[in-house]
Amino acid sequence: MAVPISFLAVTINDNTTKPKQESSTLEVPVATITAANLVAQTALHDDLIDAIDGVSIGQLAKRALISNRTVLSGLPASDPLAQKENRWLVRYHSGTTFQKFRTTIGCADLSLLADGEEFLDITTVATPGKALKDAFEAVVRSPNDVAESVVVDSVQFVGR
Repeated sequence: MAVPISFLAVTINDNTTKPKQESSTLEVPVATITAANLVAQTALHDDLIDAIDGVSIGQLAKRALISNRTVLSGLPASDPLAQKENRWLVRYHSGTTFQKFRTTIGCADLSLLADGEEFLDITTVATPGKALKDAFEAVVRSPNDVAESVVVDSVQFVGR
């Protein structure tokens, strides 16, 4: 079992600027980055970041892959509803061992929820939820074994 050594982190700024700017960071294990797979993996990471942007109203601020950090923006989110406390709880499991994991995405775009629902639709094609599920599963690996792919079970709105 090879423990993941490569991670993708995405930082999202919320709308708060006073007394100081607030942000949240999602960090997930990914396939080990090598010179041979860097271009292909970066394209998959870009897809996941685009999918995260599709379900968050926060301002994408930074992405980090191992020691390679890219500042995407130093600006706060423009939407006053973009608050780091509004989060998507992503529940997922290993495709091999079925061990369960979870992570969160800050500044959830609540306009994507159907009335009376707290779970994002991750099954309907051409929706931000499905795009997030597909991109997440293409990139993220089990925190316990880099060889294990993952399956997204649900994306739920939670407050902090």
